[in-house]
Amino acid sequence: MKRIIFISIFTLLACLLVAQDIYHNEYFVKSQELLTQAQEAFDNGDYDMAADLAAQAQEYAKMSDLYVAKMLAKRAADEALLRAEERIVYADSIEASRWYPAEYTAAQTSMETAKTEYAAENYLSAKQFAEAVLVSLADIKPPVKFPAYYIVIERSKDTDCFWRIAALPFIYNNPLMWTVIYEANKRKLPDPNNPNLVRPGTLLVIPSIRGELREGTYDPKLTYPIFDQK
Repeated sequence: MKRIIFISIFTLLACLLVAQDIYHNEYFVKSQELLTQAQEAFDNGDYDMAADLAAQAQEYAKMSDLYVAKMLAKRAADEALLRAEERIVYADSIEASRWYPAEYTAAQTSMETAKTEYAAENYLSAKQFAEAVLVSLADIKPPVKFPAYYIVIERSKDTDCFWRIAALPFIYNNPLMWTVIYEANKRKLPDPNNPNLVRPGTLLVIPSIRGELREGTYDPKLTYPIFDQK
């Protein structure tokens, strides 16, 4: 009976160990050693010893399976954590904590939990929490920014005036909105009651009128979106 058991275990392990050869580890090596010893005992007619050694080899093969599965899970967790960390770096680069506070907070919480689970070698859970970071930050994007200030320029033709400034695509894209700029800056004019007299070099404040984000002074070297574009 033990001879039959040995042959069955030996055949199973031979296939299993060949398949695991690419995942070489201490359990795999020990299983191979025991399997070789079992074969030698079998060849010498010591079937009891052969069966015992084959059973031990089987146990080490199972441990090898568990080890390989754990290492694969660790590798998957490593990759997920790397992607999550890269996404958080991107989120920081666009000030996501400011523009997407709920999503950013959720991502940070998931990331901390992922690291805790990883440290505890709970790799599957770590991977899931790392992937939750990606879900939380999936829809974030750089905020659309328009200039908050504009310096009046003197030109040989069509010198800046409130009408022309309001018509600029990155300001209001609408000349009729000139009064908004005028009212916000009238105290800077030589004659506050005369909107037609605005001096070149004057730094004008461009108020937000649609809840749009406005930061910095207009820079002709930068590309701005078109305001209120449908």
